[in-house]
Amino acid sequence: MRATIEDVAREAGVSVATVSRALRGMDHVAEVTRDRVVATAQRLGYSPHFGASLLAGGATRTIGLVAPYYDIWYTSQVLAGVEEVLSAAGHDLVIYAADTPLNREQFLSRAHSLQTRIDGLLIVDFFPDVGQLQRLIESGLNLVAIGEDVARVPSLSIDNFDAAFRATRHLIEIGHTRIGIAGGQQVSLDTSPVLASRIDGYQAALADAGLKELAEYRLTGMLTVSGGRQAIDELADQLEPPTAVFFMSDEMAMGGLAQARRLGIDVPGDLSIIGFDDHDLAEATGLSTMRQRVRRLGSLAAERMLSLPDHDSGRVHELMPVELVVRDSTAPPR
Repeated sequence: MRATIEDVAREAGVSVATVSRALRGMDHVAEVTRDRVVATAQRLGYSPHFGASLLAGGATRTIGLVAPYYDIWYTSQVLAGVEEVLSAAGHDLVIYAADTPLNREQFLSRAHSLQTRIDGLLIVDFFPDVGQLQRLIESGLNLVAIGEDVARVPSLSIDNFDAAFRATRHLIEIGHTRIGIAGGQQVSLDTSPVLASRIDGYQAALADAGLKELAEYRLTGMLTVSGGRQAIDELADQLEPPTAVFFMSDEMAMGGLAQARRLGIDVPGDLSIIGFDDHDLAEATGLSTMRQRVRRLGSLAAERMLSLPDHDSGRVHELMPVELVVRDSTAPPR
């Protein structure tokens, strides 16, 4: 089997972007690194594919990225990771909006014409249906999906079901039996396999422990700070509220933390809270959470994009690890 740029990167102990820069004689690569990359490429018999040279030094040297939300921490971290790799490889990044059904349709309607503007397209939490995916594929662009497992497209994501299962199981293992979940009002819930999988993981953990899911413990609110405040207000009105809540984002969880303390609800004495993401402020607020390395997710996706033409177009899905981080916001119930 013909060696790929990823093989060279792995053997040389560098990133795909560094291999690309080294083999094209670009600046910002140490001489010793360049020599090691060249020697590794020669030893493996690697030579850049014609298609790869089109992408790596191609018609536009520009990669597009489309996402439904840009005002949330998750997307900003993905963007930072993508931009770091593309910038190092001498590529520009163009951002497209898909925050409303109209913007989404307008983007899809002109996807076929984007080949003259960009060399590839990164799709972030886009969740295309069968028809929309076909339109993206027919655009002829190199595609990489971030945050979801998309059929027929190279993609990277986490296992949201397993991560939510483990977050809920943590609450169960420290003694909680009345456990809620917050974030079910997110606009994209019906079309988001991410949120649906997290809810499924929560439910599965309860069922595995023989606990009954109560409808009133499904707290509403968007995955935002204000949504977290709304969820706590809803909880505070209940006669027998949950003693622990799994928030489906850290931003929402931090809003919940602030509102709980504002209402005199002791965290974690009266209420344990666990979030999702490991936001930059999670450690400062003492928030227990499920850590996903979002910036790394963006970096790997960009590297995958740069290396796409070096291997066949068959779909390759990569799962990124998620780690339980226990801090001060979770404790056994009183």
